[in-house]
Amino acid sequence: MHPTRLVTILSILTLSTCLTACGSSEPPEVVHVAGTGSETVAPSNPWDALDDVALVALVREQAVARAHEAEPDVDLSQRAAWIAAPDSAPELGDRVTEQLFNLAIADLAAGDLPSAMGTVRLVRARARNRNNSFAGTSLLAISTRMSAASTSTVAPADAVATVFRELPRARFGAATVLFQIYQDQTQADAIIEQTREQLVSLDTAITMLFARHLLGDVIANRALYLEAIAAVRAENDARPADPNYAFGTVDLTRARDATEVMVAVWDTGVSDTLFADQLFTAPDGSHGVISDPVAAQTGTTFDPGESVITEYSPFLRGAMDLRAGMASTEAAQRVLTLMRSATDAASLDVLEGHLDEVGEWAHGTHVAGILLNGLPQGRLSIFRSAWAGESRVYHHRGPTDAELDAERANVEAIAAFINTHHVRVVNASLGFTQDYLEAELRHESSVYSNDDEVRARAAAVQARRRANWAWIFEACPETLFVVAAGNSNRDVVEYQDVSASIEAPNVLVVGAVDRFGNWATFTNSNPALVRLFDFGVEVDSVIPSGEHVPLSGTSMASPNAANLAAKMISVNALLTPPQVIEMMLATGDAIAAPFNGVIANETAALARVRRARPRARR
Repeated sequence: MHPTRLVTILSILTLSTCLTACGSSEPPEVVHVAGTGSETVAPSNPWDALDDVALVALVREQAVARAHEAEPDVDLSQRAAWIAAPDSAPELGDRVTEQLFNLAIADLAAGDLPSAMGTVRLVRARARNRNNSFAGTSLLAISTRMSAASTSTVAPADAVATVFRELPRARFGAATVLFQIYQDQTQADAIIEQTREQLVSLDTAITMLFARHLLGDVIANRALYLEAIAAVRAENDARPADPNYAFGTVDLTRARDATEVMVAVWDTGVSDTLFADQLFTAPDGSHGVISDPVAAQTGTTFDPGESVITEYSPFLRGAMDLRAGMASTEAAQRVLTLMRSATDAASLDVLEGHLDEVGEWAHGTHVAGILLNGLPQGRLSIFRSAWAGESRVYHHRGPTDAELDAERANVEAIAAFINTHHVRVVNASLGFTQDYLEAELRHESSVYSNDDEVRARAAAVQARRRANWAWIFEACPETLFVVAAGNSNRDVVEYQDVSASIEAPNVLVVGAVDRFGNWATFTNSNPALVRLFDFGVEVDSVIPSGEHVPLSGTSMASPNAANLAAKMISVNALLTPPQVIEMMLATGDAIAAPFNGVIANETAALARVRRARPRARR
């Protein structure tokens, strides 16, 4: 579970870029008001001194600085020239494109619509990450509506529909989520109120401009946007259906050549009762390793309480539908109705917290169901780490040094269990990102006085976590760790996401494809480290209540790949982690352009394993 608040994911998803950038700004003691030359003493809340002019200036200055920090050779002072001639621009990495989107939001807020639209077009043309060929649709649609309204040459709804028509049909749903979530000004006001509780920084300034201008326009002109969406959806529905990709699966239930294989799910918890027939029990009676700072939370699953489960578990599928861009489903519409109930910062925080809790309750069990599918030979161990979900344990704060020591102790206990009991495959659908941690630390205004301090602390925490994961990979060389790439549509190496950016011979990082075999809109990537992809959109599996719910994310793609790896080892226990990885990559099906990587092919991989087995001597 890559820890990002569910409601926040939904609100920024359609920009296909993280709005929580790695910015740095000290709350100003003296504020210079642009265009006046005057100076005023900052009030107790620095946000009171920051009007739109000041916020735009802050974003423009710091976005350029962050882009230079990411790629010093990329000169954003050339942006206007690149907009005029996109082919003259260099290839743009994800951290640079993130800042370009930030600049486009600032442009829109300042009324420079041609620059905002041109910047989106520039990213689409030159982004190294080809998922960004379709990014920025919300920003482009809003800018187009504003431009059409001012020129009166084209009906605004028709102009917006033209933007939506540029998208492949499979990308259309994800691009329209924003326009269906926000229906009332109180929703934008709640985001503004919540942002004002945080330190001033590049990313919070962007969030403020986003809520004031983009969401303000979406809410004020919602009927127009929905009219354009309905028109394009009807056109798409009238066309023949796109063919689904044939994900082959192999069931080893009757395989005479398959033997027992030890597997584990490292997550926020797994129901022991649902998998009792395949649950491994160590001599000491344990089923794995459990780590939770809450003394009462001793079970193999996190228990948020019956009332939270009853009230919020029905929203699991809808939240994931929205993440996958399916806003028109019945489940998604229920979530949209729920989200409209969050009318201030406090209620928004409570809603996010309950959705996070239900996600932590269900996530690992859903993953385990995928991992064990068609693998009766699998013997399951459970590594429940409360901090793997992060958002519950470290809500609006960062871990203390003592808590980081506990995280390390948990990693060492897991390594000891793996090596003692010869666990061959570990699925880790979890991860840690520095920008998420920075966003949580910015709530600690009593601890940090400026964003430089926030970024320094987040970097130190991330370094310790990176060391933990690098250590366990090295400490367990005979174990294959299958890791989810993450759901932020970005390059894991550029952002140094943990553990997806760590290269080791026994680590396989997995991205997600949709049912058409294309990269999922949310999947992270990197040409060198994220080479294998698997099915990760609307993947059916079980949750602790025993219900089957289709969920989406690289969290679901990873156990699909781990399932294949375990089957391969079950058929040939002599395989090493590097051999398993090599065979999976060699037998995968190439993903169609403009994307790279291969999709795991179970039939071909297992056939390869069986052909390569040593023949018994006669």
